Amino acid sequence: MKEIVKNVYHVGDSGCSVFLIDTQSEDGLVLIDCGMSLNMIKNISKHDLNPMEIKHCIITHFHIDHIAACADLKKFNKKVKFYSHELDADAIEERGHNRETAANWYGVKYTPIKLEQRLKGDHAVLKFGSHDFECIHIPGHTPGSIAILLKLKEPKVKILFGQDLHGPIIPGISDYNDYQKSLKLLLELQADILCEGHYGVFQPAEKVQEYINRYIK
Repeated sequence: MKEIVKNVYHVGDSGCSVFLIDTQSEDGLVLIDCGMSLNMIKNISKHDLNPMEIKHCIITHFHIDHIAACADLKKFNKKVKFYSHELDADAIEERGHNRETAANWYGVKYTPIKLEQRLKGDHAVLKFGSHDFECIHIPGHTPGSIAILLKLKEPKVKILFGQDLHGPIIPGISDYNDYQKSLKLLLELQADILCEGHYGVFQPAEKVQEYINRYIK
């Protein structure tokens, strides 16, 4: 586990990279995705963070490497609430979407979880503590993929949680034209730090722009 900036952490990698924000408020800890291992999440206790204080998890999209541990987390900590975009929500809340989630490909049986909120439209804001988590619809990789923009005051930085900006484009599920439009939209945000789902943390802003531009054709 690594602290990216004050109170923002890269928890580790289990299927995907999992990130955590300590809101320093009654809203407790916020996860960006769950990955595939509850044990990895529980290990935050070794860094003086209480996994029972995880109260919210924003799911960036429905792929199994990002959601497999959600049910285990809910069973362990009943307080946690989950959020995703409405276009990916059915596959998260229901059984029978093994192709879409890639559960079959991973050989994993997915246990659905109930969402606290289905995010709608191009932009939604979840307010936890003093933080506004801007959930930006970036269709392409999946229909309901989202990125989360967090603007911190101290230090003054814009952090973009842009899971799976690298793709891939999956026939029958992804949309290449939407993917390209979404990448260009993310460039306009001019983030200082990018937390990507599989390829690490990029900073400063020039490195963020360079990484996103790598996939724009």
